[in-house]
Amino acid sequence: MYALVSFFSGLLFTAAFSPFDYWYAAFISLTALAWVWLHAPTNRTVRYGFLFGLGNFGSGVYWVYISLYRFGNAPLIFAILANILLVLYLALYPALVGYVLRRLSAPRTVYRLLLIPLLWLGAEFLRAYFLTGFPWLSAAYSQLYGVLNGFVPIFGVFGTGLFLLLICALFAYTLSQRVAYPTVIAGFIVAIALVSRELSFTHAIGQPFSVALVQGNASQYTKFDAEHMQKDMEDYIALSAARSESVIIWPETAVAFMEESIKAPVLEPLDALFKDKRQAVVLGIPSGNIRADYYNSVITLGAANGRYAKNHLLPFGEFIPFKPVFQIFSRFVDMPLGDFSRGGSQQAPIFTQGVPAAVSICFESAFGRQVRQGVTNAQYLINVSNDGWFQGSIAAHQHLQMSQMRALELGREMARATSTGITVFIDSQGKILSSLPQHEQAVLSGWIQPRIGLTPYARFGNTLFISLWLLYAIIAALLYPMRKNHARAISSEYY
Repeated sequence: MYALVSFFSGLLFTAAFSPFDYWYAAFISLTALAWVWLHAPTNRTVRYGFLFGLGNFGSGVYWVYISLYRFGNAPLIFAILANILLVLYLALYPALVGYVLRRLSAPRTVYRLLLIPLLWLGAEFLRAYFLTGFPWLSAAYSQLYGVLNGFVPIFGVFGTGLFLLLICALFAYTLSQRVAYPTVIAGFIVAIALVSRELSFTHAIGQPFSVALVQGNASQYTKFDAEHMQKDMEDYIALSAARSESVIIWPETAVAFMEESIKAPVLEPLDALFKDKRQAVVLGIPSGNIRADYYNSVITLGAANGRYAKNHLLPFGEFIPFKPVFQIFSRFVDMPLGDFSRGGSQQAPIFTQGVPAAVSICFESAFGRQVRQGVTNAQYLINVSNDGWFQGSIAAHQHLQMSQMRALELGREMARATSTGITVFIDSQGKILSSLPQHEQAVLSGWIQPRIGLTPYARFGNTLFISLWLLYAIIAALLYPMRKNHARAISSEYY
């Protein structure tokens, strides 16, 4: 029974994230897992953690094979095997939690319950950094619309996740002991989170300005074919020519030509045109030397200045990590522009109509630490992306959810332009103001309100979470000698 509960709890956990957004499913699924770990025989905790991970990541990141097979020219069997290996790798993290629980605690003890939030968030934090990081489906993203979202601007994703897991551990204790006080404590935490929603760390400055987000809907199948690159670029120019907004934003690699190859014939005339119209244009384009170092970049034209080169690249999509080990990957997969160089870690904001903006490109929006680097001097956020790699899957919705969380964490509005969707305007509370349908060629017009001030997360980053986690770890370490003799054993009367 425990095995089935673990696996299906993992499946249910996926429903807590976009596009489903049943945020309460996170409480149900994680409480169920905590209950299983609490009562499982010591030698089974690893297995149940792994089964939870299989259910969660198997249903939540099944879409990776799509880009490898459809657009990377990989054999279908290779793409599926690569996706399976990724799921197995990700499932190791909850399994790791189960392993440490087995080593440090006994079944049916309060001490085991206390360890679950500590170890889970330690594993999530490790997953977000190890091998460049893959923070997809981190627990706190489930709370974008949930009761704990008031913690996000203060503690960020990991701190919010720590409180989420603590609440679920308290619920598991309540179910085991049939006592009310753990639920009262959990309710107190939720009440603090709800009150925290009323705190305002940033405020508007200046007047809102109009922005046009251009969704060109270029086919990913032909996006990098020479005969289609010209047409796609002309589509973006045509869609922008009649716009009257102050700022126009094109998505990631909207122009698939190398910047230097079209600078004189295309970009310089466009720059002059938009300067005459007093419009700022932000566009995604690869730059550099295709035979040496080249970058996934954002450049500016017209009444805008500055540029940005993507710093946090997507492993196996934009570069091959640890080439001596993984070079074999490139024998099976031929990803267009699959060997980008990294941009600098500290890059100045770009300016549109004199308003500074922090830019992130695609995968970077999954990392709070990445986006916050440029927010100190920025008054709004720009994210450009191309989620056409994962057509017909839930990946685009999950990616959008992470962009929404960045806006909430940092207290800034976001203009998000994508090639095939989901193109949106997001307010400083992480809520979608307006959006375009996926897979349609269209322009979304909206307004951005510049904001100044820093949320605690923007100011301190993950420092607050790390401090909480270390304090929790110290308490757990102090209680370790008492885990058998003095920690209250949980009654087995009801089982």
